[in-house]
Amino acid sequence: MRILLAVLLFLITTTFSFSQLRHSENIVIVTMDGLRWQEVFTGADSLLTFDSTAIYSERYVQRKFWAPTAEERRKKLMPFLWSEVAANGALLGNRHYGNFVENANPYWFSYPGYNELFTGFPDPAVNSNDKIPNKNENVLEYLHKLPEFKGKVAAIASWDVFAYILNEERSGILVNDGFRNMPGVFGEKMKWLNEWQHQLPDLFHGAERLDAATFPISFEYMKIKKPRVLFIGLGDTDEFAHMGMYDYYLDAAQKSDAYLKQLWDYIQSDPFYADKTTLLITTDHGRGLAQGGAWRHHGKQTPHSNEMWMAAIGPSVPAIGESRTKTLHYQGQLAATIAAILGIDFEPSHRTLPPLSPDKL
Repeated sequence: MRILLAVLLFLITTTFSFSQLRHSENIVIVTMDGLRWQEVFTGADSLLTFDSTAIYSERYVQRKFWAPTAEERRKKLMPFLWSEVAANGALLGNRHYGNFVENANPYWFSYPGYNELFTGFPDPAVNSNDKIPNKNENVLEYLHKLPEFKGKVAAIASWDVFAYILNEERSGILVNDGFRNMPGVFGEKMKWLNEWQHQLPDLFHGAERLDAATFPISFEYMKIKKPRVLFIGLGDTDEFAHMGMYDYYLDAAQKSDAYLKQLWDYIQSDPFYADKTTLLITTDHGRGLAQGGAWRHHGKQTPHSNEMWMAAIGPSVPAIGESRTKTLHYQGQLAATIAAILGIDFEPSHRTLPPLSPDKL
């Protein structure tokens, strides 16, 4: 607790500014739940790729994702991230270069992580994944109160706890999570997607739909409603990791990367979004190391699961590529960063961490 307060005090008294960068009119935030920085920056893990005792198909992993170098492996796994974003955006969190991104909250699992991400406050009282309405104001809610964003903020996610994390009832923003149908009249395609999500396998026992439903629902909503602030919460990476299925986990990461490409191609082709929209990508927590199967788990009992990453591309993002600056960023800085990208100061009633500093990325 004392360490957490020290972190907050240090960051709050440090002045950062996005004023030297061009503001965006819109922002799309995508999270890939529990995706490790190790796979993002080095691709398939050698210990897991060649584990002959694995319950998953290590031969499939070798055939589809293995290559001799980390640079080749990461491009195989996430080609969009390592082509478009690496060339024209920023990637943070490669700890091999001393560029650290971490949870400031002490718990290192989902609800505390998403609370920190969206409220800017690593609240020690947020310490479970229970469906409890979040008392902390989040940046999506804050933006939704402003006239220019009213009715133009939405969150669409696989996990069915986001309605509580983002306090749907209080905030008034549209939250579509779990297996809930998208409300309203959106045409035949959305009607079909609402029905189709219930036809997919319920692999996670009702708590989470597959990303294969969440993403197309998000994408269709984006094309029809043109939100200015959209959050898409993907979950397959975390669920397949907990199941110990490294092949499915890597497949989910690769499919998420393909979703990002589809999003970015659309953003750059649509006059409403083109050259006016920033795409921000991150996760809620890390995972343990490959040794002893710790990669399947996370939480304060699992060392290294506070280790994260983030990436971004758009008019508000300096094109630095893979950052090699020795520095430490916190997940909680993203709430104020989301607002700053839009030219807004995030000033809720609780303390917040400041936005990322462009000159310290």
